Amino acid sequence: MTRKESNPGGSQVSATREFFAEQLPLIVLTLTAGLVAAYLQHGTLPGGDVEFPIAGVRVPIWHLVWMGAWTGYTLALVGEASGIFALPYTMSVLQFSGPAVSPTTQILTLFNPLGALFGFRRNRQWNLDFALWVCVGGASGALIGPFIRLTWLSDVKPFTFAVGLALVFVGGHLCVAAARGFLTRHSGRGIDARFRAEAAAQRAAGRPPAGVPSGTPIETVSKASDHITISFWGETWTVRPSALFVIGFGVGIISSALGVGGGFLLVPILTALYRLPMYVVVAATIPYVIVLSLVALVTYSGIMPAVTGTAIAPEWAWGLFAAAGGIFGSWAAAKTQRFVPEYSLKVMLGAITTIAGALYVLDMFVELPFRL
Repeated sequence: MTRKESNPGGSQVSATREFFAEQLPLIVLTLTAGLVAAYLQHGTLPGGDVEFPIAGVRVPIWHLVWMGAWTGYTLALVGEASGIFALPYTMSVLQFSGPAVSPTTQILTLFNPLGALFGFRRNRQWNLDFALWVCVGGASGALIGPFIRLTWLSDVKPFTFAVGLALVFVGGHLCVAAARGFLTRHSGRGIDARFRAEAAAQRAAGRPPAGVPSGTPIETVSKASDHITISFWGETWTVRPSALFVIGFGVGIISSALGVGGGFLLVPILTALYRLPMYVVVAATIPYVIVLSLVALVTYSGIMPAVTGTAIAPEWAWGLFAAAGGIFGSWAAAKTQRFVPEYSLKVMLGAITTIAGALYVLDMFVELPFRL
């Protein structure tokens, strides 16, 4: 039987039909854009036999697509873009470590979340009231971060050390929260317990054991200038637009300076500060990553050269080839997230965040066998 998903309008659309109607054309378009960009920028098609001129390395195109797919899937499960994995992988494994790696990775984080955006929207994990102010903050921060990358972060180690400490703290908090969720999953309260009950009921009925019912919406209960209240699956949370803007602004500066999408910081902050489940966080973080990456890329490619006379040109084809894989990976994550318990998502995010933070901290004191 072909599994079906609910769309915002309430009609049923199979995942297979959704892929061929929405995702495959987007993937083909992105791959085509990569080919066109290669010839427009370099007059040839780089890959395994011809090096990418800006990167200075030879990498088969399939390898870039594969990198985008696995990083896109892994991180979209927890509401992030693939940059926090793709950036160190690109620098250490693929040996592309010059300044252009930041805007190149920003291309990946711009397009890779599109698959997740469409997938989560189809699942009704979508709320523009929640996403608006954090996106506005991210766009503002992305106008500043690339200038920091060009100036103060010529030596990035002190900066990444501070970021690493924050990541270790937040990641540890999430791992503790996940452990508590695992230990209290039989209490009958909260989303974790509700997930188990729903998954058991689906399994008993002979259907795929999705813990979150298909089409469960993230709704706005009330909103005003000083608060937004949202609900999901019987739970409610109240957030302040001003706080969302400040969080988005700070994360935007840091992320655009490093050349990543910002989810690696934004998701743990929203999860820890507001105790939001990962099923809700994606409604803000996926649009945020796209908006931040777009503004950061415009800043790197247009605003910064106009202001300083110095440009950091991205390797457009590299970023677009990786993004084609990332679109598929992030869409697949959107289709499978509701099958994964909340405490498992927290463990995944906590582990990812803690490992990334620990590497940043260690890099300040010892010579790692790869570059961050």
